[in-house]
Amino acid sequence: MAGRADPSRRALVLLASVGIWIFVLLYRLVDLQVLRKEEFVRRARKQQERTVELAPWRGAILDAQGKPLAVTVYVDSVFAIPSDVENPKTAAVTLAPLLGVPARELERRLSNVEKDFVWLARRVSEETAAKVNRARIAGVKLWKESARRYPEGTLAASVLGYVGLDNQGLAGLEHRYDAEIRGHPVRVTLLRDAVQRHYAMRPRGPTADRGRAGAGGGTEGSTLVLALDASIQHVAEREAARALAERSAKAVSIVVLDPRTGALLALATAPGFDPNHFGGIDAEARRCRPLADTFEPGSTFKVVTVAAALDAGVVGENDVIDCGNGSLSIGSTTIHEHGRKSWSTLPLPAVLAHSSNIGSARIGLALGRGSFYRAVRGFGFGQRSGVDLDGEASGILSDPASWSALSLPTMSFGQEIGVTVLQLARAYAALANDGLLPTPFLVSEIRRGDGVVRRITPRPPVRVISVETARTLRRLMTGVVTAGTGQLAAVPGYSAAGKTGTAQKAQPGGGYSKDRHVASFVGFAPVEAPRLVVAVVVDEPEGKYYGGDVAAPVFSAVTAESLRLLGVPPVLPDHAPTTLTADLSAGARAGAPPAFLLVPARNRLNGAAHEPGEGAVPDLSGLSERDAVRALARAGLTARLSGHGFVVAQEPPPGTPATRGGVCAVALAALPPALRGEEAP
Repeated sequence: MAGRADPSRRALVLLASVGIWIFVLLYRLVDLQVLRKEEFVRRARKQQERTVELAPWRGAILDAQGKPLAVTVYVDSVFAIPSDVENPKTAAVTLAPLLGVPARELERRLSNVEKDFVWLARRVSEETAAKVNRARIAGVKLWKESARRYPEGTLAASVLGYVGLDNQGLAGLEHRYDAEIRGHPVRVTLLRDAVQRHYAMRPRGPTADRGRAGAGGGTEGSTLVLALDASIQHVAEREAARALAERSAKAVSIVVLDPRTGALLALATAPGFDPNHFGGIDAEARRCRPLADTFEPGSTFKVVTVAAALDAGVVGENDVIDCGNGSLSIGSTTIHEHGRKSWSTLPLPAVLAHSSNIGSARIGLALGRGSFYRAVRGFGFGQRSGVDLDGEASGILSDPASWSALSLPTMSFGQEIGVTVLQLARAYAALANDGLLPTPFLVSEIRRGDGVVRRITPRPPVRVISVETARTLRRLMTGVVTAGTGQLAAVPGYSAAGKTGTAQKAQPGGGYSKDRHVASFVGFAPVEAPRLVVAVVVDEPEGKYYGGDVAAPVFSAVTAESLRLLGVPPVLPDHAPTTLTADLSAGARAGAPPAFLLVPARNRLNGAAHEPGEGAVPDLSGLSERDAVRALARAGLTARLSGHGFVVAQEPPPGTPATRGGVCAVALAALPPALRGEEAP
């Protein structure tokens, strides 16, 4: 039929059309699956996967006995997948009171469908997590994260530091050793189906299989093992807090150091803080004061001056020092003895026992600028100690070229120089360690999850004075505790040595404050084989402010309990020391200064200089208890005694007309007035 198309032609057209369609389809398939494969894979992953990096699992921090001081635990965090949230406004209103986040902020996060993952609250309490779980809000889920906890609360908080929201160390050892203990983060992929519903999570990347991974965190970091002993730290912090309260002080710092190794057994500061809740704490309270605060040491620095002079051969142990009757004039300036005391000369042991400013200044001047400066630098002042903790101050020690004529004598007794408590403790450790200056350290081991242990070896000690000089200083410093300004530092059952200090605080405009002081005591025990150096500094105590009254008792308490905790057996009878006698025939207690150092010259001949005039009350000052009673009896008077030892006050005063049979009130103390003098400011 003429009008009909050729069937074969229609078949060819159909076949050609199918062929073209197949060709286009094949081309499209090749284009999608071969030529543009990577592009579409990326687009598919973007639509179906969301990768989130989760914080790593931090290693623990343990004390020297293995007690956990910082640990990592699992806690719940709340997150949302905005595309799965049906009604962001309703969900926000429900979650706001549970999470403590404003509803408007939650709604903003939940409405951001361009994001596949948003945090709503990090590391919430178990109670909050349970409430969120019971709310059963679509698209809102819980995720296990790692969080840092400090089981001992405030203990060693300024040493340990604290950790931020993303598990990064922000202060203390947490910051210093962050690279070792932080571990490696893990990346987690959230998987969604075709209708954008979340259905699974899976670890991603090489960190997922490295080391031990937590259920909600990355691989575990290394564990730090400290030289610090939690029990001794507790003792130091308890006594620091007690001194802070009793003295109404601004702050108290205590360092406990092993002089043989440099191991820091305690670094205490009061007031303290809780690193579990550090956010609302002022930065001032979070500082590690023993190594961050600089102050003028006062009389505790006199030991360094005497050590340098002895080691240089400038003075000898038995030398007598000119104390200038209590004053020393340099140019137009006159330096006075503390408390306006007046000694013409003193043997070297008495210079330390009495804490003589003028005697120390004379020794420093004899040593000379260059030798004095080199010795002070050698003891570690004016530079960081090398302790493995950030925030350490180097102190203040100016170059001798900038010194005035007053610099050397005043530095000799602890003014015009700035030190830290740790520097003082380290310097005294050299005296306790036969002249070897150790490097203080806190971390003794780093343990990895694979069992590898890396022991931390501090720098070897450096000799700063000879063995003989160190042992001589130990003998001299023992006299400070047994018969000098530091008697309240005596440690029951153990021998102890040390030095008191009371420094006036410098004022911003120049000069020194009359009502703000720093009281200190630094010492070691037992003297025969020192196991501990303990430094105590009380900043701005109220009322009594001398180191012998304020810091020495704290030293005694911390040292006594710390030695017992270390298992050091007592070597002395556990009772108060025998009162030194003023009777030369009776002799003095073994190990005490000779009697002529303890009894005023006017009292040495059985009180002959105190014989009263006819009918007058005799002068009893400085007499022993027995001699005072005898002198009153010769005058026909009866003694009413209070205390024991030597006369420090009497009523009626000397020279008052005496009525035979009358009564004289007499107050006695453990030492005669010549040795009761407080230490220098």
